[in-house]
Amino acid sequence: MHPSKPDTDAGYLEAAARIIFMGGLNRQVVDGKWPGFRAVFAGFDVDAVAAFSDDDVDRIAGDDRVIKYRAKLAAVVRNARTIAAIAADRGSFAAYVNELYDLEGPGGASRALAKEFTYVSEQGAKHWLYATGYDIGEVTDKVRRKYAPFVG
Repeated sequence: MHPSKPDTDAGYLEAAARIIFMGGLNRQVVDGKWPGFRAVFAGFDVDAVAAFSDDDVDRIAGDDRVIKYRAKLAAVVRNARTIAAIAADRGSFAAYVNELYDLEGPGGASRALAKEFTYVSEQGAKHWLYATGYDIGEVTDKVRRKYAPFVG
């Protein structure tokens, strides 16, 4: 069984941010900081995060509630801008991902997302699809444990 799809585009941004920060870290480390991420990134409201400046990223990078990896924090802001632009063009980011997935399947959708988003590899994009409720085929217990959405 895979996770359910997000109700809003904020859910897609949050899942992408988790994928970015899971790279090189275990889930417990990321989960321990995740409430802080939600706070500093305005609940992952896409428009709010897309409006963040470099000064905002610098401020967040000094906040003990998050993992202080400035390049990845800045990637969350850039990815929010990408999601906002796609949503403005397509009505919602979810509509875009649904169309991409229907046309390209999980492999093609993963490749396309990896090309468009900062700090998201093709494998990361596949995990992003899984974490946002898309069937990506066989999923190992390890992937299920690591990339299932944060609950808390």
